[in-house]
Parts: sequence; structure tokens; C-alpha cells
Amino acid sequence: MYNKNDMTAPGIGYQDLRLMQGYPPPREKQVRQHNWDSPPYNRWSFQHMSQLFPVAAIHRGPGPVSELKRNERSLDDVHFQRIDGRQTDLATFLTDSYTDGFLVLHQGKVVSEQYFNGMQPHTLHLLQSVSKTIVGSLVGRLIGQGRIDPQAHVSHYVPELSASGYGDARVQDLLDMRTGVRFREDYTDPDAEFIQLDIASGWRERGERESPDSIYGLLKSLSKDREHGQFFEYRSVDTDMLAWVCERACGERLPVLLSREIWSRLGAEQDANITLDCVGTALADGGMSATLRDLGRFAQMYLQGGHFNSQQIVPETFVRACGRGSTPAFEVLYGYYTKHYPTAAYSNQCWVLDSEQGTYSARGVFGQSIYWDPAAEVAIVKLSSWPDFINPEWTLDTFRACAAVVEELQRH
Repeated sequence: MYNKNDMTAPGIGYQDLRLMQGYPPPREKQVRQHNWDSPPYNRWSFQHMSQLFPVAAIHRGPGPVSELKRNERSLDDVHFQRIDGRQTDLATFLTDSYTDGFLVLHQGKVVSEQYFNGMQPHTLHLLQSVSKTIVGSLVGRLIGQGRIDPQAHVSHYVPELSASGYGDARVQDLLDMRTGVRFREDYTDPDAEFIQLDIASGWRERGERESPDSIYGLLKSLSKDREHGQFFEYRSVDTDMLAWVCERACGERLPVLLSREIWSRLGAEQDANITLDCVGTALADGGMSATLRDLGRFAQMYLQGGHFNSQQIVPETFVRACGRGSTPAFEVLYGYYTKHYPTAAYSNQCWVLDSEQGTYSARGVFGQSIYWDPAAEVAIVKLSSWPDFINPEWTLDTFRACAAVVEELQRH
């Protein structure tokens, strides 16, 4: 049993906490810019981003909704061993890890669809950095159309960056996050460049800090630390740079491109949305919100090599490369993952778990994830509202839970 007086307990939903309830809500229950990504307020905010920030719709288009066939069964009793050695079952883990939505697809059919914390099938949930993989899919499609050359330099598409840190980076360096720009992805260091990105995107109050007031203004300001193409280092701004390349290559805004080239082709049930900075630039690296089922449609599309809803949406070669990558380039800074996944890597805006088996994932802070096992024909989506930006133990436990589900589905 969870202590109902503990506002951050995993079994307590935002409705139990009465967040943003009342006309108006009491001050202590209000979610605003200064607290929206802190616990327990993120239990509400991740499902209500359009009430906090300006957003642009990523339209689903006029086409019919694509069917998600169903073959449902309970997976609650699936057991696995956590990183700390404890045995647990899936139902307990989903509660313990602040799950908001959980979807399992096997052989193209929904096996499990569960909602927690007030989330419903029509609810849009913040994807955080799972957004990166969706933007990556757009880049893959534009590469397939010949509109983007992965070997071209950023300055080919955005000439005014020729003298900046990004000028001589290749598009493929951005896709694999192997650029050499100076950018510290530290979510708690007030002096880190990531905090400047939060300010530029409108997600964080400026306070006394001096930093660029727009996303592209920040990209222009970044210097170069080392040569591009060397080793992987996670940098959210690489995805924002990819979005700028897409916009310049096509002459249209990112939400329009995502709608026309990806979302409308999935047969999505709902429009998605994406947050905007002060000049209308979409936050490509983490600003998307979508429903659980529609993210499941995206996951199934990748599981099928980019083919979904009777069409090839993303080139198969691009999607298959998401499950393969350079482990030596990855383990320079991320050796703690290769202790558990010896052939881990990063490729095309995806986290590779096993380059030999081709299992991979999309990941976002506060517990957003897609897990793909193409050989087993399984895709698993988990949307969450962790109390912490990053929890390596929960991340690894999520992968273990997914692997246990795959094993169960293959056994039966």
C-alpha cells in the first residue's frame, strides 16, 4: 500500500492529488512553468502540454484511421529480475515505475493496452526524446526521396552556419549523435548548455541567466569542441539541427512536414502536437505529444521495416540501420550500458540494445520508451511520469521487463 500523504508515491495519480482541480485551482495545486517537470506536478503536465505551452498541431490528415487488430491477454504475472536482483512481476513494475500508458504489439496485434494516472486512449502524452526518433523517421523519408543527402554538411542546407560549430558536420553525424559541438546534456547543472536549450524553447524561466532566446539562436551560438564523426555523445541539439536541415531542404515548418510525411500516413486516430519557442520553432528534440495507440502505430511501422497502412513510409534500409551501430563509438562515454548490453550503440536517432540481434529502442527522460524486437515481431510502448529526469536502474529494468514480455509471447 502507498502512503496517500506522499505526493510523489508511484500509486498516486494527479486526480488523487487534485492537481489543477478547482475554479481556479488552489495555488499549491497549480502547475506552471516553474514546476511543470518536477514531481508530482509532471503527473498532470505530461498529459496537458497544450495547456502550458504554445503548440502546433501535427495533423492526422483526412484519411481513415488504420485498424489495430487485437489479441489481448493479461501479462500482469510476467516475472523478471530487476537490476538489483529482486524478482518482480510486470503489474508491480508498471505501478512502481510511474507508468501512464503501456502498449504491447505482437505480430501486428495489440496484446495489452493499459492506462494509469488518469490517462485515456484519446489523451496526448508528452514523448520527451522519443520525439527524436520520430524526427529521425522524417529525415529517413526525405533521404529516400533524395531531398536530403546524409553525407552533406549542415552548411549545405543552412549556409549561415558555415562558421559555427555545426558548419562542417554531416547529416549522418547528427543522426548518430557523433558531432563535436560543445553541449553538455546535464539536466541539473544551471550552467550547462542544456539549460540554455530549455530557456530557448520556452520550457524554463530565464531568471537572471543570459542565453539565446530561440532554439535556432542557440544552435548558431554553439562552438566546436572536437572533430565531428568521432564518438557518440548524447546531445539533444543534434535533433534540433536535423529539424532545421529538414525545414531548409523542404521550405516548410517541421509540424507540417511531420504531418504530411509521417503522421497522416500512419492512419493516426488523433492529431499529435509539438511545443514552440517564441518565434514558432518546434522543439524537435522532445516537444511532441501523442496518444499511446498512435505511438503504437509508429512503433509497428518501424517493426515492419518502415511499411505500414499499405505503404512504405520510411525506407527499409534506414529503419533496419536503427538496430545496428558502432559499439566502439558508443562505449567511449556509455560503458555502463555495454556492461549489460555488450553490443549496444546509437544509430539514426535510436538506442541500439543488441547490434547482433537488431533489438533497439527510442528513449526519453522521465520514462518514455519504445522497445523493438523485430525478430520476435514485438513492439512495446511505455509512457511514464517518473519523479526524476534519469534513472538508469529503471531504464534497465524497463528493458528487462520488455525482454520478459517477449519471452512470454514467444512461449505462448
